[in-house]
Amino acid sequence: MRTKGFTLIELLISMAVFGVILVLTTSMIIKNQQVANRQIVTQQAKEDTRLALLRISELFSSASYVYPDNQTLTLPDGSSTTTGGNALALLVPWGSPYCNDGGANPYDPNSAHRSQYCAVVYNLENRINHENVLGANPHASGKVLVEHVIKWVSWPPNTLPRRDFSGFAEATGVVADSVAPTHTSVIYTINSLSQSSSKPIDSLLNTANDTSNPANAYALIDNVVMELAIQYQGQPRQTERRNLFARAVPRSAPPGTGN
Repeated sequence: MRTKGFTLIELLISMAVFGVILVLTTSMIIKNQQVANRQIVTQQAKEDTRLALLRISELFSSASYVYPDNQTLTLPDGSSTTTGGNALALLVPWGSPYCNDGGANPYDPNSAHRSQYCAVVYNLENRINHENVLGANPHASGKVLVEHVIKWVSWPPNTLPRRDFSGFAEATGVVADSVAPTHTSVIYTINSLSQSSSKPIDSLLNTANDTSNPANAYALIDNVVMELAIQYQGQPRQTERRNLFARAVPRSAPPGTGN
């Protein structure tokens, strides 16, 4: 006669079935969490590309001069970069939202910097040089897009804007982390208004002593295209492409007038 209860074999079978169910349930939860995490990271990367290009577009729209392609610039720390490819450089006049004196009176009409500019350089750099700010991230690529804001830059009439910023004060910030360098580029098109019309920013720049190529005197005032890609390891690449628009301010007009 069998007493009420379970035999040892029945208990072992029940535990085995419960274990299988537990493993399957845990695996499903983990997979769902991984999918959710990928979606979050993908969406974050997409938003980061959008915000980075939005900031660049805003500065570009207030530029008085955009450095043409293939111009070698020396940054304040002595390193150099060349426009085009992964670098973009422009001059923003004093009085714009991104170039002012700051503090309680950023637009002081008596400012000593009213006739000067801020050079803004976007450059692809090694992430390790900025880990003190970003922190370590094993899933990030080794490249970041850095914004250099260089104050205060003079631009005398009838001269090309300077290319050497050695010793200037600057503020730097990372505008995009984990950049995919092979899918990030600055493209200068032949349809730029200044290029197609051969209209220099100042008529005397065509014969300026500091240039052997008159084309360098032209401000690229439209149709500069920037493509930015962000990709974390194991995640889909997020790429955004945007046309950047700016207008040249003639050198006969002081910075910020727009005349």
